[in-house]
Amino acid sequence: MKDAKIEVGVDQFTLVLQTTKVKFDFDAWRDEIAEAMLSDFMKNSKMLDLFSELDFCKADTKLPEGYTLGYAFKNSSFYFVTAYHEAFQKMGIIVKFSSYAWQEYQKRFELTYGYPIHLHSFFQLIESNLYDFRLSRIDPYVDFFNYGIDIAALKRSIEQKRTEVRYGKY
Repeated sequence: MKDAKIEVGVDQFTLVLQTTKVKFDFDAWRDEIAEAMLSDFMKNSKMLDLFSELDFCKADTKLPEGYTLGYAFKNSSFYFVTAYHEAFQKMGIIVKFSSYAWQEYQKRFELTYGYPIHLHSFFQLIESNLYDFRLSRIDPYVDFFNYGIDIAALKRSIEQKRTEVRYGKY
């Protein structure tokens, strides 16, 4: 039998970028601030370098709810989208990585730069004077390999409160 192991990581996640500019008029958000923030994010994250064979353009995919203008990689096999609302700057710019987009980003980053990237180092990479950012959603995963776990039995055990899932220090 193979050795048992556990892998823990990040599946998909969503960021929201908020401008650090305090005063500006309505048109400035749509005409320059949002686009400058987006450009800075794409440069800092190295997305355009890592996916240079793909065209980053206006999204032809469904945008996150409430957002009116978005960009994505054309004809990509993964869901990565950035979007903002042209009239409501308080919504900020949303950046959504699907599980496959994040996995592909990590793989290409390590191949290009020679070291792995994780969420905390990605956050350091994307820091900017143009925006602050927050993690809006994160879906972690825990994979158990070769443990002989019966998933249906585990699910029933959790639902019947015989098994407890804990997070943090206990």
